[in-house]
Amino acid sequence: MNKSYRTALLIVVGIGLILISGIFFPSEDNEAASAAIAPASEKTLMTVKVINAQAEPYTKDIILRGHTEALRTVSLKSQVKGRIASLPIEKGVRVKKGDAICYIDVEDREATYKEALALVDQRELEFAASEKLFAQGHRSETQHSAAKSALEAAVARSLRTKVDLDNTVIRAPFDGVVNDRLVEVGDYMKEGEVCALIMEEDPFLVVADISENDIAQVKVGDHAYANLQNGQKLEGNIRYISSIADVNTRTFRIELEVANPDKNILDGITAELVIQSAEVMAQRMSPATLVLNDAGLVGVRTVDNDNMVHFNEVEVIGNHETGVWVTGIDNNSKIITEGHEFVKAGVPVKAVLASN
Repeated sequence: MNKSYRTALLIVVGIGLILISGIFFPSEDNEAASAAIAPASEKTLMTVKVINAQAEPYTKDIILRGHTEALRTVSLKSQVKGRIASLPIEKGVRVKKGDAICYIDVEDREATYKEALALVDQRELEFAASEKLFAQGHRSETQHSAAKSALEAAVARSLRTKVDLDNTVIRAPFDGVVNDRLVEVGDYMKEGEVCALIMEEDPFLVVADISENDIAQVKVGDHAYANLQNGQKLEGNIRYISSIADVNTRTFRIELEVANPDKNILDGITAELVIQSAEVMAQRMSPATLVLNDAGLVGVRTVDNDNMVHFNEVEVIGNHETGVWVTGIDNNSKIITEGHEFVKAGVPVKAVLASN
């Protein structure tokens, strides 16, 4: 074999022996390096950024979906029967209290009333004569009492006929607008049938349903406001809160009374009712900080003094420009703001204070 080949072969064999010896007979330096690397990787902690919780005063807005509603809407019903003689007011016209809305034909009611008045005059004369005769002893007490009773009966009859005559004119019970007319001239009305619908325009109501969770935070007299679907903003005071819940929704009716001097609020417009509740202490934070635990509860992850991760359930009570307001976190708790997606409760971490 050529000498140069033999030399090259020896060099290759030597290198192989060196490599093999390093694997099967590691040096103390190699063992120490390996031992140092393994524990270091096992003991590496996840670094998370935290902020110190600091509650601030917060007034929660209770926002309810509702609608506008007239304070009073009345069906004007007839108290006597008869043919409609005149309808001086068209629907959509505003009226004052006492204005005539529907006229019913008086027929013989006026004559009956005049007859009743004449009978009263007659009975008064008879009673006056009876008094003189009774005083002189020429008339018995029974006869005098009968004259008195006849007079009282005549007066009662005249009052009844006067009421019937007056009821032929159906009048507005308050200032409002005639929203609809349900009869026409010539129609025959029975007792209890509706002539027209009248709606009071000032004041007006905004009504909504409030949940059983929020009702304790609102009371009659509280100031509130409403934003209507058409862009109007109305302010007023709570005038009524129902004491009985709706059996289906478990909510309570609530009414906001608002002034309507310009008569520009319409009945049935969708409204957003906003009520400010009592002031509470709450934490302001980014919504990205919120997490869900395995049970589906909303909360945040915090770090204790031993750098262990915990889950704290919170209640979101409102929004602000850059985040949310929550309750359920103690002051000075360390809230994880970065890295909370990669850790769980019971895991140790390395906590670093986040910069503002």
